[in-house]
Amino acid sequence: MNTKFNAPRFKTIEEKQSKARKFNDDRDNDRSNRKTFQKSDRLSAQKAERVVRSQPNDDIYPKEAKKAGREGSVQISVKGRHEKSEKKTGPLSPRAPEKIRNNRATEMKVYGENACYTLFEQRPEAIVRLWATVEGAKKAGALLSYLAEQKKAYHVVDSEEMERVTGTEHHGGICLLVKKSAPFSLEGYLQIPRQRDCLVLLDGVNNAQNVGGVVRTCAFYGVKGVIVESNDILNSSNAARVAEGGLEFVHALETKHKQIALTQLRNAGYQIVHITPQKQAPALAKTTLAAKVVFVLSEVVSNEMEYPEDTNVQLSFANPLNSALNVAVNAGVLLSQWYQHHIV
Repeated sequence: MNTKFNAPRFKTIEEKQSKARKFNDDRDNDRSNRKTFQKSDRLSAQKAERVVRSQPNDDIYPKEAKKAGREGSVQISVKGRHEKSEKKTGPLSPRAPEKIRNNRATEMKVYGENACYTLFEQRPEAIVRLWATVEGAKKAGALLSYLAEQKKAYHVVDSEEMERVTGTEHHGGICLLVKKSAPFSLEGYLQIPRQRDCLVLLDGVNNAQNVGGVVRTCAFYGVKGVIVESNDILNSSNAARVAEGGLEFVHALETKHKQIALTQLRNAGYQIVHITPQKQAPALAKTTLAAKVVFVLSEVVSNEMEYPEDTNVQLSFANPLNSALNVAVNAGVLLSQWYQHHIV
């Protein structure tokens, strides 16, 4: 029985080369269809992932989503009274109460356009912080630019928030937190001899609006000093608003007591002028005012001549009222008379 055997057949060289070429072609096609990541692509993907993770959810965080600016535009948010941001606070420093007391003693708020802009012109370095409404911010371009350059904070708020910050609706759309101006002592002021000078002494004038009115009048007539027992009488937010910037030109001259001040002024050669309703007192228009004079102003004019050794004057003999003029008006009448005699 003959059995047929298939003898082994070896591939030729041409067949081996053809198979190798086919394998390489298939591998190249697989590589060309495979998705690749370059280094820049990986960085872009990581950045995109961070953006997605940091993007707030509109349903859970509606306010944050609004502020995020989904369309890529920069949005200015106006802080309102009812928008409260969560503050991360730690334990207070042991010196925190001392720092708070120091800030309250050395800082004050100034509001009103004229008061704020005048302070910016005269003492820009004293500004600590600013609040402004949208309309107020539009007018304060130079001021905002200065604060940005100096890296000082400013806030654009709505009217309700501004009323909360200032405590009044008469804020004028702008408010500054500033360092108080340093007072002078009357004793030190009198050590410099002067040939001509005019001062005002406030005797029991504590109403902030009256103080502001007097300071504004003093600045108008070029009076440089107001004698007070405490600098806090002048450094009042309401007084600063009424003064319309006058606080930047009038210095507080502190004294321990009115009687001490009057004695020092007499010794320095000042004529001291008091207002009285007494009919026997001469009229202001007929009174000769010295080149160096001090006008004593009170909210309530006494019916008696307390200081007969000084100059006492009557402002009007035709007054049918049971009251005198407002103290700020009295200041205007007196200062105008001195101004006409010694300046004009």
